[in-house]
Amino acid sequence: MSERTNSKCWKIVEASQDSIQVRFGSEISESLNAIVQRFCSLFETAVKDSDFGILELVPSYCAVSVYFNPLETDFDSVCNLAENFANLVVSNESQLSESLHGSVLHEIPVCYEGEFAPDMESVSAHTGLSAQEILSLHSGRDYLIFMLGFLPGFPYLGNMNPKLEVPRLKTPRTKIPAGSVAIGGKQTGVYPMVSPGGWQIIGRTPLPLYDPLRNPPVLYRAGDRIRFVPVSKEDFAKIEQKQNQNTACIAEKPRFAVGSGIQVLSAGACTTVQDKGRYGFQHIGISESGAMDYISFKAANCLVGNPDDSACLEATLVLPRIRFTLPCDFAVTGARMNVYLDEKLVEQDSLIHAGEGSILSSDYATGGFRAYIAFRGGILLPAVSKSVSTNLSCKIGGISGQMLKDGDELAIGYAEKSEKSLEKTFLVKLLDIPSNLSVNKVCKIRVVKAAQYDFFSQSAIEQFTQNVYTVMPESNRMGIRLGGKPLDCPSTDIISDSIPLGAVQITSAGLPVIMAADRQTCGGYAKIAAVIRSDMAVLAQLPPGSKVSFEFVSHSEADRVFKEQIL
Repeated sequence: MSERTNSKCWKIVEASQDSIQVRFGSEISESLNAIVQRFCSLFETAVKDSDFGILELVPSYCAVSVYFNPLETDFDSVCNLAENFANLVVSNESQLSESLHGSVLHEIPVCYEGEFAPDMESVSAHTGLSAQEILSLHSGRDYLIFMLGFLPGFPYLGNMNPKLEVPRLKTPRTKIPAGSVAIGGKQTGVYPMVSPGGWQIIGRTPLPLYDPLRNPPVLYRAGDRIRFVPVSKEDFAKIEQKQNQNTACIAEKPRFAVGSGIQVLSAGACTTVQDKGRYGFQHIGISESGAMDYISFKAANCLVGNPDDSACLEATLVLPRIRFTLPCDFAVTGARMNVYLDEKLVEQDSLIHAGEGSILSSDYATGGFRAYIAFRGGILLPAVSKSVSTNLSCKIGGISGQMLKDGDELAIGYAEKSEKSLEKTFLVKLLDIPSNLSVNKVCKIRVVKAAQYDFFSQSAIEQFTQNVYTVMPESNRMGIRLGGKPLDCPSTDIISDSIPLGAVQITSAGLPVIMAADRQTCGGYAKIAAVIRSDMAVLAQLPPGSKVSFEFVSHSEADRVFKEQIL
């Protein structure tokens, strides 16, 4: 796609195989963000309940990312639609103060005292203000929510009093309590869940700003405003007690028809429950998660006769050791390894029957990195935001948002036996997974242009496609880190915007990081390219030490390959 612009009013650029970015400027300001919010309101209203194939809009400071399903629409059609609404918004500036969903002011109670404000003294020493003056200045104005991200429900707030500007902590905390109100640089925000962080904490709210079991899971949205209301420790305790009582009244869990079950004897290196993923929640900071290698995931479900979105186990390097508590049919796909049932070797990529008490195990992978175990009937767990996928960074899905542990038990759904699954296996295109002994072989990864492609010089782009990179041991479900020769480019810091699946961020060190299933939904590094959907499955199977290089392809080529694998 060639870049589309309208003078200096807006610009549409490629962002990934299944997203575009509509930019309305290059600075942080309330006026630009008003345009962003107006665009989202008009666009969402127009495509609601339509068959345009639009999945989600994710607003940021001065841009909007439009995500779509490439199986239902094409790139140019989405660009044409976005162009129409961009023109409509900039031609009606008098209406920018209006919002179709209504801007809401949220009053957030905050206790600025004692253990809730561990950095109050250092902030006071840096600013020369008393604790009472800091409280008054911080709570004395309303803050615009420019965007959400970093964590589920984390608000990027604007309009903080410049007198409160303080540096971030030299050594970030490894664990910040949920509800902590903090300031860092020119920004202030609230940590909606327990997480690491480097901002200085001056208070805490008793309100659960993010609750994955609530609808909606976040209390506010981009374009709303927040007002911090000081409360005493006593009032904090009362509000917290009331919130805990409300949380205890969660709706009854759904009932399932259980046909079988498994017990985890040994969980392995990193085993999680995954399905196709959760879509439509990036605007509040929740990425889609789901199986890293969707081809092997789909093949496993196909082999046992499940719908292709049924939950499976994703295992890293070695299968978990599992006891079947009831008879069950299953299949193992993905990474190449010796698989055993009751210590007898069984075939991968085939339908296997396990009797009650049988034990599944494996050796370590000799080819690939992730394996998938599908059980006929699927794994039964309550959905969180429309999916049971485990998101390790957001701590949701699966079992308490965590990797499986020794002793965990899972229910398997009831499904009638059918020979249809055997017929379907012949339609499955299994991923070609090379031996791990051939890690020095360079794997060519196909990419399309990303949102900041033009940020980089032609020389840097040539380096990007000519360099050979190594998959680093720090790689995980959040991102695949690459080592090698850094790109010759200036600072890669940008105004934070949306991060699509497969985005290739270039860090301040000049090295690529490929953003994966559990990534942050927004960030502040320039993105030179985005890996096509089909090759994200390939990357999921590359162990540390593997060699990769990059090749740019057209969107039509990316879609052609994707449709061949999916349909």
